[in-house]
Amino acid sequence: MKEIRSLTTLRALAAFLVFMYHYAWMFPPQTRGGAAAAALPLLPLWRSGQVGVSIFFVLSGFLITRLYYDRFAAGQGALRLYFVKRVARIWPLFLFFAAIQHAVLLLRGTPPSADWLVTCTMSQGFFRDLRYAGLPTAWSLTIEENFYAVAPAVYIALAALALGRGPGLRPWRPAVTARFTAVLAGAAAILFGVAAGALLLARALGWTFGGFMGDLPHVMHATLGGRFPEFALGIACAFVHRQGRLATVLRGGRATAVALASAAGIAGCLWWKDAALAAGSAAQNYAGSYAVALLTGLLILALTREESRASRALSGGWAVYLGRISYGFYLLQLTVIMEPLLALTDPLGPWRLPALCLLMNLVCAACYELIEKPARRGLVARFGGAAAA
Repeated sequence: MKEIRSLTTLRALAAFLVFMYHYAWMFPPQTRGGAAAAALPLLPLWRSGQVGVSIFFVLSGFLITRLYYDRFAAGQGALRLYFVKRVARIWPLFLFFAAIQHAVLLLRGTPPSADWLVTCTMSQGFFRDLRYAGLPTAWSLTIEENFYAVAPAVYIALAALALGRGPGLRPWRPAVTARFTAVLAGAAAILFGVAAGALLLARALGWTFGGFMGDLPHVMHATLGGRFPEFALGIACAFVHRQGRLATVLRGGRATAVALASAAGIAGCLWWKDAALAAGSAAQNYAGSYAVALLTGLLILALTREESRASRALSGGWAVYLGRISYGFYLLQLTVIMEPLLALTDPLGPWRLPALCLLMNLVCAACYELIEKPARRGLVARFGGAAAA
């Protein structure tokens, strides 16, 4: 499947939402020499910007499925190349930033500890008390790499139990839809059971290091056992797109209308989640997150109609490039690299936020061109095997 440029831009928007969440809560202007935090535009929206992670998960489920399902369904999926590409996608830049982060900690007098092994192996999502250690945003990468690990098995199960072998398209009769839904629901139940079982086992054996598996809220928030439904929504959207009927359903201006309505709905959910936080309503908070995931699925499907105005608006060169470097933009947040960037932009008053975003993207562009792209190509060429050649 060729790149859908508007979806690449959507990654940048999701990373920006997460950044604004951190900016609103952790870099408030009153602590950095500016106006009161309430002066931040759209503050209630930014305070719920962590849902950018949900957008990433739905988008990941969609893209990985469109890229790889047909190959695995036909028995032609090269597992070695698949995993090499996944490692090449997320590990080089992660290790680069992790090396900088821990080197600075060492220079500041923090001795190495077992915590560093957790944070340098991208496994902090399993540890409640270390979730934000090392690279604070990397806890979600634990979930992402877990999804990469189980995705081939999910695709094979869908082919064997619901859709039939081979890459061909088949009519989606009610029985097929029911089996498809049952397979995804079964995968979600199995993954939740594994996570809950690990939690119970850790408690029974007294494994307390780093709050391993922590508690049920941690399992729901920071493990694939709790977050798989978001990936499953992306998988389901990928099959809607795969059937090829969107050209009829979303013809004319419908795709743009659906995209705008979905984006407005997501913004409304952010305000809803902010109110839930103020009211201490966990149920309302979860409902808001799942509503964001559903609306993200609709937004993705609308943006795949590349001739629509909404898709074209997000397909400009600079917007797409920001999407390509957005992984670095996501990782960079809350690291020590932010300290000099914040110091440079603090005196700029109302210009400090755009200046900070500009500097962050310049750093990320350099990392993308000098580290991310060359490392990805080199690893695939070196370890991808015959399939890569």
